Amino acid sequence: MNGTLSLRPRGLWLTTSLELRQRVRSVRWYVALGVFTVVLFGIGLLALAPALVSSEWGAVAPVARVMFSLQMLLVLFAMLLVTPALSAGSINGDRSAGTLATLQASLLSPLEIVLGKLLAGLITGLAFLVLAMPSALPLALLGHVSVFYLVRVVLMICFLTFCVTAIGLGLSAITQRQLGSVVLAYVLVFGVTVVGPILWGVSATLLHQEREVTGYHTEYDDYSSMTGGVCVAEAEVRPVWRMDLTQPLMWPNPVVMLAETAPGQDMTASWEDMDAENSPDVLSLLKFGMRELSSSPHPSDYNSCSPGDENYPEDLGSPRSIPMWPMGVGAWGLLALGSLILAVFRLAVPIKHLGKGTRIA
Repeated sequence: MNGTLSLRPRGLWLTTSLELRQRVRSVRWYVALGVFTVVLFGIGLLALAPALVSSEWGAVAPVARVMFSLQMLLVLFAMLLVTPALSAGSINGDRSAGTLATLQASLLSPLEIVLGKLLAGLITGLAFLVLAMPSALPLALLGHVSVFYLVRVVLMICFLTFCVTAIGLGLSAITQRQLGSVVLAYVLVFGVTVVGPILWGVSATLLHQEREVTGYHTEYDDYSSMTGGVCVAEAEVRPVWRMDLTQPLMWPNPVVMLAETAPGQDMTASWEDMDAENSPDVLSLLKFGMRELSSSPHPSDYNSCSPGDENYPEDLGSPRSIPMWPMGVGAWGLLALGSLILAVFRLAVPIKHLGKGTRIA
């Protein structure tokens, strides 16, 4: 017999192939993939339609860039909908069917069983990403999306798929019923994707206070022509929002983490000055908005003067933009690693404790 943590490529592939044949043999699975592919191609054709009827290819780039970001969001949502259902019922589903004991009694180690199920979940979850590439890559090319941006988006989706699959396996290992673990997995995904942003938004009604700040505004010698602008500093009482205090609620949000892969852009520039490579998309706008709202109060927040005004305060600086993705990656990574460790040791034999009514074989 092999030890609990022994790992052989043959055993890993055997578990993966068995899991794939068992989980992905439903016709509805292939129908869902087909519908998803048709929808993505439809979005791509909508983006390409202006280029087919117009000779101004430069106008297509901003639209294609936006469509690319929307397709990546659709891939993320599809993964979040499908992966929990496939992974969270993997272990206890086999236990209920009486097939898990057969695997445990074989030469397969618990680590090989868990990693095989993890790899099968990754393959099925990333199928949506693979099917999105034929329509996403032309949009990325037309939208002048950089290779590094594309790679970051793909890696983030792969990482989140890995974490959701691993957490689903952990829940499947500690719960007796398949329905219970699937529901818990969806509750977790729904909590970080929907409930977290709602709580973060509601906190805005509580985390604000009236505070005396130094505001800067422009006074003109001639208001009719707006000439002779002078920047004037004045002490005034304004509401100060502290959304940064509840920012941890948004760290594990999958949409925010995907938006963090977008390149940083200067949103103060005019739309005419933005070239195709720097035009904003959905992810970059979300990244900019989240960092602006989540930054701590800064003196420049109360400056409404133009840089060309007389006495313009040059020493105010700018608020510090703190990346959110390292905290999100850390939170998801720790939870996924802990779930895998828990699943491995829950499959170790002999089993010291089983819940009431749990089937062995």
